[in-house]
Amino acid sequence: DDETPRLLSYRKLLEGVTRAANFFTALGGPAPGVAYILPSLIETHFTLWGAETAGYAVPINFLLQADNIADLIRASGAKILVALGPHPQLDIWQKALAVREQIPDLKLVQVSPPDAPLSDGVTGFAAGMAMQGGETLSFGHARRDSDVAAYFHTGGTTGLPKLVIHTHRNQIAAAFGGTILQDVSETDALMNGLPLFHVAATISCSLSFFIAGANVIVLSPGGMRNPLVIKNYWRIVERYRATIIGGWPTARAARLMVPVDASLASVRYSISGASLLL
Repeated sequence: DDETPRLLSYRKLLEGVTRAANFFTALGGPAPGVAYILPSLIETHFTLWGAETAGYAVPINFLLQADNIADLIRASGAKILVALGPHPQLDIWQKALAVREQIPDLKLVQVSPPDAPLSDGVTGFAAGMAMQGGETLSFGHARRDSDVAAYFHTGGTTGLPKLVIHTHRNQIAAAFGGTILQDVSETDALMNGLPLFHVAATISCSLSFFIAGANVIVLSPGGMRNPLVIKNYWRIVERYRATIIGGWPTARAARLMVPVDASLASVRYSISGASLLL
């Protein structure tokens, strides 16, 4: 109850995206490919949209094994990997180091507190961002239209990860369609507990809401995999006056086991996907 949320305005979001785009270009050259293995952080949004502004993003599930991650990075042609630094509960950094062993020329960027130590050959995300301007792009024009914006991976029907191409036109059309179909406005607040390597989390539940100027509530780095988020879900809804809630079916089922101990008067509707609701 006494936790102070991290609040980010749209002006600060744009500044962070611009800094990230300039940083990735300075590090990787023109139109760099930027892969990331990150939990749900504001820095993840900076990384995703900054990479798409400068070149293209490759969001990767951090639960994949290092060999699979390396295969996806090779297939995408990405030259930069942004990863969460050493963490007591997550092995993301260990996987990032294992990937670099397989791809020696990969530029590794560590997302950690500004005073965290860095290994040789590793660039700090905070330091790299601080060295860049956040007002204008340093490299000319942002990507556009039919340019590749991202490669998202999917298991498909084989169970092996494969890459799906997103152009900027694809993403804008899908996101704007989501804004209209979901009837989103600047008065809405969405509970987004999906992982930010996922199309639904980044396009349907982020970009669609950014288009409308709505509030996107990021439910901790672990999203709805965090047991405390499930336990306190209804109180979070009340506290931030969420108007749109939802999640994949198993997460919804887990929430149904939690007594409603808060007011849901602000909620307009709930969304879901991924499989049948029974």
